[in-house]
Amino acid sequence: MRTHIFQFSILLLILFTPYVAVSQIDNTKEIDSLRNELKLVKTDTAKVNLLSELSLVLSKVDSLETFKTAFEALSLSQKIKYKKGEAAALFSIGGAYMDYFELETAGEYLDEGLPIIEKLVQNDSTRANLKLWIRGNYFKAINYGYKGDVNKEAEMTYMVIPVAKKLNDLDFLTRVYTNMGIMNMRMGQSEDAYKNLSKSIEINKTLASKKRTIFTDLMFSQLLYGLDSINQMKPYLNEAKDLLETDPNALDWQLYYTQESFYHTGLGNYTQAIGSLDKAREIVVKNQMHQDFYILLQRYAVVSEKSNDYPAAISYMTEFINTAKEKKKPTNVFQGLYKRSQYEATQENYKNAYFDYVAAIDIYDSINTHESLENIKELELKYDTAENEKEILSLTITNEKKKSQTYMLIGLASILAFLLFGGYYIYNQRLRKARKKERLHKSEMNLFKQEQQNQIFSAMIEGQEKERKRLAIDLHDGLGGRLSGISLNLSKLDKDEPKEYPKKELQKVMKDLGDSLTELRSIARNMMPETLVKFGLEAALKDYCSSMTGNETKVMLQFYGNENGIDLNQQVTMYRVIQELINNAIKHANASEVLVQYMREGNNVDITVEDNGVGFNKEISEETPSGMGLSNLKTRVAYLKGNLDFNSEINEGTTVNVHINIDAA
Repeated sequence: MRTHIFQFSILLLILFTPYVAVSQIDNTKEIDSLRNELKLVKTDTAKVNLLSELSLVLSKVDSLETFKTAFEALSLSQKIKYKKGEAAALFSIGGAYMDYFELETAGEYLDEGLPIIEKLVQNDSTRANLKLWIRGNYFKAINYGYKGDVNKEAEMTYMVIPVAKKLNDLDFLTRVYTNMGIMNMRMGQSEDAYKNLSKSIEINKTLASKKRTIFTDLMFSQLLYGLDSINQMKPYLNEAKDLLETDPNALDWQLYYTQESFYHTGLGNYTQAIGSLDKAREIVVKNQMHQDFYILLQRYAVVSEKSNDYPAAISYMTEFINTAKEKKKPTNVFQGLYKRSQYEATQENYKNAYFDYVAAIDIYDSINTHESLENIKELELKYDTAENEKEILSLTITNEKKKSQTYMLIGLASILAFLLFGGYYIYNQRLRKARKKERLHKSEMNLFKQEQQNQIFSAMIEGQEKERKRLAIDLHDGLGGRLSGISLNLSKLDKDEPKEYPKKELQKVMKDLGDSLTELRSIARNMMPETLVKFGLEAALKDYCSSMTGNETKVMLQFYGNENGIDLNQQVTMYRVIQELINNAIKHANASEVLVQYMREGNNVDITVEDNGVGFNKEISEETPSGMGLSNLKTRVAYLKGNLDFNSEINEGTTVNVHINIDAA
């Protein structure tokens, strides 16, 4: 139970962290202008340039059109051997794949375009070529950031900034500094966020760009809210409002009203805060801005919670849950149920709190077998990417100072106490029903089936507890050790009071933080395969096999057929079966090559995992089962109503065959 609660706390810190908004600048006029120019263009070179420019603008509003336009530009560039156009198209495609969080594919296109522009710049360092060089390298920096390599992201970002300054490319500089400020806010680096956003604000004064000024002002006001500098937010909100009033239909009004709600909340003016959110909601609903709608409902609930209006908070969270169910967003459903259970507990509605909590656990366990936190990717990623340990610690310390944390702790303690009582009660009730059923039916076959179900249930529970224990060990021994080391290093710096700037020591701390980030994302990735949820079983298996391939091991996938019509829970279970078999081959069989085959014909699915490892004696293994590995495999295959078969000889490798009939499952 403690492990489960700890996992919940990590997930909810990420899901309920105050969001960093994305500008909704309306580019309709610019898109129409470029399309009109395309109709009049006479040369292929000019057409390529316009297509590349159009793909960049489309990336802000229509990802599918971005792909179509960029690939058209790439095809035409290669046909006429126009290298500059080819590089521009490759960068646009890479950027579009990053929008879908296909980071490896995005990196491949960016890596293909960078050598082309490098060679062009060496021979011709014109402004146009240098601006394209900046774009490609900055996209690559963002790609590194999404993958969790913060050091490489910073290195490449700082590499392009001097070139942008030399070109006096103020539009690019303000975007870079604003994005860096947002990244700093995500990571809890308030001081760095303040510096970068301040630079962007200064550039905007020179650039006189209304769109950039509005967005930067609103992001700066959000930073000030996080720093509890509420009164300082007003000038930036006023400036953004004055600029927005020149365009009453601008989509950034919804971002303004959301930030205005933060301001009113900070002052304790909760009625005004709700009024601001109502205005934002009108814009969001009118323009079908689905993700912003989720965020607004959360914001409504938070404002109601801070004003101690828990019935209203429950109502908003109920709307959030229903919307998530309609959109088939299990992560959001879990998120809403868990939060609503806290509100119900605060109102002493313990029965409702209990049922919400149990429902959240059921969904969480399902999500836990999927992988991605994703929305965590989205939450991990349009944000990005997800949070790091420093942000988690910062948020925890801050929340402990707030009154709402007290309510949450009281509510959670009440829920846990009720769960113990409810669990004991439900256990006794189920036991009585089982005995009654046994007496009424007096059927040996029914008893046998009941015993089988109990065995499977027990094995599943034991497997889940083992997985939770493994996660706790990873967090305690891995991240716990790293964070303790970071704390000691920082304490030593503070104690020694170095006279010179401790660059090497800080670099080591930064590296340790980067390693900790990577480790956290690895743990989160194992918890929830987001790729499977978003793109299906084949994409998830490709991603996992690629991640398990290293210098000493090669994991190959052969995927024949498709996963169409297969229930998501069944796909997740198939994924876990293959994952367990690959892990066994690498960790226990010391295999250097693993071949995974997925073959589907009609309703029949055959999965084969073959390795060249040390093998084992099948007869001895069946007589003396080792650990939970084989038990978990049998349980999952039994859930699919499939057959599991092992063929192995000592020093000859192992072949595992799984046959599943989808109708039966």
